[in-house]
Amino acid sequence: MTKTFVTSTGKTIEIGRELGKGGEGAVYEVPANHHWVAKLYNAHHQPDAPKQAKLRFMATTADTELLSYAAWPQETLHKTANGPVVGFLMPKVSGRSPIHMLYSPAHRRQDYPQAAWDFLLFAARNTAAAFAAIHHHGHVLGDVNQGNVLVGADSKVVLIDADSFQINANGTTHLCKVGVAHFTPPELQGVASFERVPRTSNHDNFGLALLIFHLLFGGRHPYSGVPLRNDAGEALEKDIQAFRYAYAPDGQRRGFNPPPKSIPIAIVPDPIQAMFTLAFTENGAKGSRPTSQQWVTALDGLRGQLKRCAITPIHLYPDHLGRCPWCALEDHGVIYFLDVRVGVTPTGTTGFILARVWAAIEAVPPPPAIPIPNIATIAVTPTPLPPGIKQEGTITFWRIAIVGIALWLFTIIPGAWFFVLGGAWWAWAVVGNLGGDERKAERTKRQTARDAAQQAYDQIVGRIRQGVSPEAFAKKKQDLARLRDEYQQLPEREKAEIANLHATAEARQKHQFLERYFLDAAAISGVGPAKKAALRSFGIETAADVTWNKVISVKGFGEVLTRAVVDWRKACERRFVFKPNLAVTEADKNAVRAKIVTRKRTIEITLNAGAAELQRLRQDMISKANTLSPALQAASQKLAQSQADLNAI
Repeated sequence: MTKTFVTSTGKTIEIGRELGKGGEGAVYEVPANHHWVAKLYNAHHQPDAPKQAKLRFMATTADTELLSYAAWPQETLHKTANGPVVGFLMPKVSGRSPIHMLYSPAHRRQDYPQAAWDFLLFAARNTAAAFAAIHHHGHVLGDVNQGNVLVGADSKVVLIDADSFQINANGTTHLCKVGVAHFTPPELQGVASFERVPRTSNHDNFGLALLIFHLLFGGRHPYSGVPLRNDAGEALEKDIQAFRYAYAPDGQRRGFNPPPKSIPIAIVPDPIQAMFTLAFTENGAKGSRPTSQQWVTALDGLRGQLKRCAITPIHLYPDHLGRCPWCALEDHGVIYFLDVRVGVTPTGTTGFILARVWAAIEAVPPPPAIPIPNIATIAVTPTPLPPGIKQEGTITFWRIAIVGIALWLFTIIPGAWFFVLGGAWWAWAVVGNLGGDERKAERTKRQTARDAAQQAYDQIVGRIRQGVSPEAFAKKKQDLARLRDEYQQLPEREKAEIANLHATAEARQKHQFLERYFLDAAAISGVGPAKKAALRSFGIETAADVTWNKVISVKGFGEVLTRAVVDWRKACERRFVFKPNLAVTEADKNAVRAKIVTRKRTIEITLNAGAAELQRLRQDMISKANTLSPALQAASQKLAQSQADLNAI
């Protein structure tokens, strides 16, 4: 292939060395202009007439906005002047990586170790802005996927493979003919070929929402979770098609719970949660998914609502949350962001004296208990029965009298026993039916009143035991006592963990070695991009994350696929060589010290606030008691009265 080409403007340009190769062709440097690169199509993918017309239109309509957000064709390339288009010039994109290198926690720890959640949020916002630029010009990306969105250390996003976009050339639509299954919206799932399928910006908005979700939620896929029924979780494409959004308010009805130890959807405010739900469920598929510009506006607003964790400075999160979500996840062994500041060892809270802090905690008295009345001891006067209704005692008296008279008659006229018995039976029935229907109705009425009074009483007692009981105060104090004990043991814990570094040296080295082998770059039979996305949603990204039990617990991974993934890990392990001279480094020791100091700061902050928290809890309980005590007395009186009324009939 010649090294010299002619541009669409008639200039001769020389092409340098090859920089990279893809399915359609290769990218080359342009020695005369280091800000450009050239894409040349290979012999099997030479552009046909419509593709040439598309590229010419793109090159002639390139403007500042498009060139800012995309590797957009600037000039077409030809072997001879006015000859067929064989390639094009485009801006050189350097210093940027595919976006999954940022949203994947394992990749980010290596490639963007200092990136906190605010950086991911800014990258999400810039991704939406890039989509907005394309849509503003009437075009559609079509083939949205993690490979054609690049991001740099400045969080700026650039879209590549622009020649595959769906282009609106003054009314002529040049279709995007490719797509990635796990980025394809539900309404297009199952399409055998995109050769004749026009895409819309609403289709793009699905892929955009997916990229934003990946960035904000640690690379998890919104349609991957813990299946709740047999038809869920077998294949990611089918779950997308069935709108099984695992984080939806009705996610259980859709067949999924979010994966264990995943970032909770509540980390973003309700309006943004609603945007994700609209993007990933049926209503959005009808044409109303949030637009790229709506995402820009919403994410800009969220960026202005962030606050920094008092414990770990790299932890940033929205201010609608009461507690740092990253610390909460770390309590469960899940670490998304590491403080990698070299040589910085945080210190404890200035002026913290445990004895003084604990004395203040001990000085807070428990709230007074609300005595629960004994209903049986409450003196009440039963409500009289309505006129015409005899009390049960009156009926019993007359029945005893009937029995006595019958026995007396048996002794004086024994020969008339048959008539005496019949008369006694008739009198017994008559007495028993005195006001029978009225008494039954009255009993039902009083029983209903007693049951309602009992329910009201039980509800108030339940509220008292839940919110006013001294046990809640005592539990909070016990939690603080456990933290006090842990705080006192931290120096010994630090010594023990540093001493243990030698015993775990080989295992730690092996783990660090395996963390360099990423699943997304591995060739594993039967495990394609969709399966890898499912594994990533369960925190399995590198060989270090792979165990038999973790993989097989992911729906869709039977014994065959699980064995294939585990065998890949074993193949990686065989390359590991232990280096005794690096068994325990000063960095290892500093990591232990930093972890202990961080925990120390966490406990100090909690204990410092302990007395105020107990006092607040006590006052809250007293306030509730003052509110509930009159209600309890009234409910007790009503229950005692209704019970006495029921007993009176």
